Amino acid sequence: MELIIRLEGFEQRFGGLRYEVRHSWVVGGERYETARGWEYDHLGVNTQAWQDPRRGGWYFVWTGERVSKPCRDLVHTDGSVGTDVDGGSPYLPVAPSIPHLIESHALTDAVATWRPWPMGNLTASAVALLDGLREVPEASWHSSRWRLSDAVAVMDCGGWDRVKPRRLTRVWSRDDAGYRQVRAALTAAARKPT
Repeated sequence: MELIIRLEGFEQRFGGLRYEVRHSWVVGGERYETARGWEYDHLGVNTQAWQDPRRGGWYFVWTGERVSKPCRDLVHTDGSVGTDVDGGSPYLPVAPSIPHLIESHALTDAVATWRPWPMGNLTASAVALLDGLREVPEASWHSSRWRLSDAVAVMDCGGWDRVKPRRLTRVWSRDDAGYRQVRAALTAAARKPT
């Protein structure tokens, strides 16, 4: 019954929702941009669902991100959004709720036109030196955190690898003030003794 209620609630609240999320990042000095489509549908009577022996409840597959991938996008009866990483692993939560996921996508899309900064250890340590960032709770959770100011955006998230967990920090700046703020933080972090 719990699974049926969650499926019907998902369909009523999110069924048919479609949007694209633009992404921008820098790797090896090169800027990359993509746009990926998201579709909020389940497959009706053909929707696959599994009991979750570790967390209790059930989880089911939904369309999700429209890319070729080995994993499935899943929704749990506890309201969380997850994946199974390789199409057969146990449920791995990636967001506490669909609204959290949508808000995170909205911020990712909004900063896609800003200047992305290279990722790495220096970037992660420089973030601590940035002033004026406020957390965005509606787009953040224990494994993913968004912080913003008028000119700088920071997204800090955990990877999906259960064996070798790692953190990834992405930084974007807008206009000259944001550029100067991030550049100053990177310079200060580089000078800090380790």
